[in-house]
Amino acid sequence: MSGIAGIYNLDGRPADASLLRRMTDAIAHRGRDGAGHWVRGPVALGHRMLHTTPESLLEDQPLTDESGTLCLTLDGRVDNRDELRAALKVKGARLRDSTDAELVLRAYECWGEECPAKIIGDFAFVIWDGRKRQLFSARDHLGIRPFYYYADDKRFLFGSELQQILKEEAVPRECNEEAVGKHLVGWSFGDEMTLFQSIRRLPPCHCLAVSPDGLRRSRYWDANPAYEVRYRTDAEYAEHFLEIFREAVRCRLRSQGPVGIALSGGVDSSSIAMLTQSLQTEGCLSHGAETFSLIFPGLSCDEREYIEEVTHQSGLLSNLVSPTEGDALSYGEQACRYRDIPDYPNSFMWHSVMNRLRNKGFRVLLVGLGGDEWFTGCYNHYADSLRRFQLWILLRQVYYDARLSGVAIHFPRLRVLRLGLWPLLPSTVRRRIKKCLGVDTPRWIPQRFALRIGLGQQPEPTVPGPDMSFAQKELLNRLHGTRVTHFLEMHTRLVDWHGVEHRYPYHDRRMIEFALALPDEQLWRRDQTKFVLREAMRGYLPETIRQRRTKAEFSDIMAKAILTHARLFDSLEIASLGWVDGKQIRKMFQKMARLYADGDLEYIEYEWPVWRTIGLEIWYREVVQKEGSLPAGEPAVDHMSA
Repeated sequence: MSGIAGIYNLDGRPADASLLRRMTDAIAHRGRDGAGHWVRGPVALGHRMLHTTPESLLEDQPLTDESGTLCLTLDGRVDNRDELRAALKVKGARLRDSTDAELVLRAYECWGEECPAKIIGDFAFVIWDGRKRQLFSARDHLGIRPFYYYADDKRFLFGSELQQILKEEAVPRECNEEAVGKHLVGWSFGDEMTLFQSIRRLPPCHCLAVSPDGLRRSRYWDANPAYEVRYRTDAEYAEHFLEIFREAVRCRLRSQGPVGIALSGGVDSSSIAMLTQSLQTEGCLSHGAETFSLIFPGLSCDEREYIEEVTHQSGLLSNLVSPTEGDALSYGEQACRYRDIPDYPNSFMWHSVMNRLRNKGFRVLLVGLGGDEWFTGCYNHYADSLRRFQLWILLRQVYYDARLSGVAIHFPRLRVLRLGLWPLLPSTVRRRIKKCLGVDTPRWIPQRFALRIGLGQQPEPTVPGPDMSFAQKELLNRLHGTRVTHFLEMHTRLVDWHGVEHRYPYHDRRMIEFALALPDEQLWRRDQTKFVLREAMRGYLPETIRQRRTKAEFSDIMAKAILTHARLFDSLEIASLGWVDGKQIRKMFQKMARLYADGDLEYIEYEWPVWRTIGLEIWYREVVQKEGSLPAGEPAVDHMSA
């Protein structure tokens, strides 16, 4: 984890070196080991360095080739280093050192704009190509490393954080109401939009070429929906999974110091911990590893029993930490810092763990995120059973699913109709039904606002390739969608503030490709989700965890955070703008609070809509009102010259 920034004056004017320094200084927290700047005529590239790998100790960025024609600034890590080095040598490339920056620069030198597809890892990078007078940028397959930019007919600005772009006072501050609406209903921000009309994000798995002729964006990689993994036995699937999983963990153990493991006690993080211990005995870890866990004494989400079982069997040193509880002031500070919505409460509580990591000198933390997204499977197997007229299989699966922790809470009683019959209907029929029922948008979103921004016209994701099961299509839609990237951006932003790099073995591109190629029954079989993972971890995990069906529920944390912001609902500024129906939102908040006080778990239904309203209200008060921004639909005022 580092940070990048840059300027390209498309009209040929010399780049403003002082602006570049302001942009790099704004992300000093991302790179505590120094800053670098490279300015040549209309181009200026900046970098903040955080050493997290042994090779990064040798890096000096921005990095140029021998001629000075190419210059790179990289926030990233290359995980297929051996494979990439071998391919570069075949192409005749001469590597000056072993750093990841050198590998990426030479990859562009050899393959040009096709180079991102050759790189497996987490990255956002920009290369100035003096021969083409072009900036070339790329972002990893899930957008784990962020990339924001602003472009007009004279200038292109980019950075690792949105707030860097606003260091240029001439950048327009108008609110993006379409992004506001999508955030409120839980659609994230789409592929590239932000809460500011003029600032965009580069979508995951995309590259962007910028020249005086304009911007050219393209997708450089996609999963092959026709690729299938088929074996005769469960043991063969498990063996193949374990081979890829071990490599995904091994390549993320490359660190200049000890490695931390975020251990919750669930099967995902516990599997990473046990594999790390196994790889450590094989000499794949130079500086040791420890686990870091949140504990919640007295609450149902406390997993200390499972955590201690894993650390006892693995021998890894355990760090048990109480969560951070944010107040209204702390969330407001975040909105001011990032010019964006504040963290979600379930992420905010990890600040205490990050503090412990930093105080102990750790800079790398392995995290189990991604196991749910790629290996749990999905409820679309209801639709697959109905389509095949396998009614007995469907009824049996409904019975098993009801036994899983949280299913009855998170899904309506008629989930068979919603998740079984609904996907079988043609998309035109679904749209008409939703329109007739008046559920195009939630009741608490004013129809006038929804119509103005086209909120009820959210296109259904399209999936290329042959006829697949509904469950397989849903997994591919997760890759193409925005939700995974949005939560990764929020999660990564939190740890970046503490100078810690999160690494996600389950989000490895090779792991995702494997998951998408598996038959449904290797993901979800009867009452056992993540079937192939559990089979692969026989002999590694304690059996109580390998066969565990429950998951910790953190809705209590969310509810407490919401209740600390109760005073916001006395006067919602975003209601006066017509973004939400203040009366409806207050009713939802009051009902949630009442249900929570009564111990009725139905309060969970209201948490996310209410919190998204709170987050947006905080952003509006702390950023828009204080800086004089306006919704894009209202007349703009030049506040810089006023």
